Amino acid sequence: MEKINENNFHIGKQEIRWSVKLFIIAVLISCLLSMLFYFLSLVSSSSESVDMAITSTTSMAMQKVDSVAEHLNLMWSIFLFNSLAVVTTSIVPGLLSYIQNVSIAELKLRARNQKYTTFSVKLEKVFQFLISLIKDILQKLDPGVSRLRVQDNSEKEGSIWKCANYNKENFRLLAYVIPYLIPIITLTMNGMLLGITVSFFVFNGAISFYDFAGLQGIVPGILFSIAYFLAFILPHGIIELPVIIIAAAIGYRFARVYSGKILEDNLLLGDEVEKLERDLMIINDIAAAYIRSRYLWTMVSIMIVFLWAAAHIEANITPTIAQEVANFLVSLLI
Repeated sequence: MEKINENNFHIGKQEIRWSVKLFIIAVLISCLLSMLFYFLSLVSSSSESVDMAITSTTSMAMQKVDSVAEHLNLMWSIFLFNSLAVVTTSIVPGLLSYIQNVSIAELKLRARNQKYTTFSVKLEKVFQFLISLIKDILQKLDPGVSRLRVQDNSEKEGSIWKCANYNKENFRLLAYVIPYLIPIITLTMNGMLLGITVSFFVFNGAISFYDFAGLQGIVPGILFSIAYFLAFILPHGIIELPVIIIAAAIGYRFARVYSGKILEDNLLLGDEVEKLERDLMIINDIAAAYIRSRYLWTMVSIMIVFLWAAAHIEANITPTIAQEVANFLVSLLI
């Protein structure tokens, strides 16, 4: 069997660009949606209600950290959640790929148990529209999905697929997509959090300065808020955000290698369980090589050290810098 080279898992410009692009898209979309929500709230309600909406949406994002901070030092609470995010994003895609072993076992169960198959088919029909929608979206996002779908996914009479009444294309698509899920979720959630925070600062600043100086106060209020936001986020964010992006890039690199093997070697196209299990062993070897790779654990260790530094700065230094910047900006305005 082909030996997996550890260098296959090293990230490059393509992985970094992918992570940055997805992160920026999540930031922009969440920021625009939040601003729209705040604007509609302002039009249809009072400014006090908008203030409450702004505060509640932002505090929800920090609820987990705040709850743990009741039992731990704030720095360690921040460090814990950021480290958990990095470990999950970089390592779990390799572990999550083993879900295909469960899928094969479920396929065999369906072939043996007609009642279970009937129930499963009815359940799939309920979600058929959603499955088709997801397929179409994935096809637009990743050219590999299109190539996967046009491969010969036909099923022979008497095959395991016919016996189990299961769709081979859906099975292969699931195997292809699973490794991408965690990096995508991490980048999307962190991007949304940042986007909501940006909209919180900008909209709250605009409203506050409008209440103070009328229309002519809106632009200074927005500029003040942006400057304060940068002071509030950059001291630790200049370390924390690149670490999150690199962790997602590592997970994405594994997904490209793993899913690329399924596509390029026409894996999981067999009609017999034995052939599917042999193909599964090939891609399981990729996941095992990734989990054992020195590169992965070296990168995770380095990222955790950087996250500790970022958490220390966020808890102990960022508030002071942000307050100093706020005082300076207020003195300029006054």
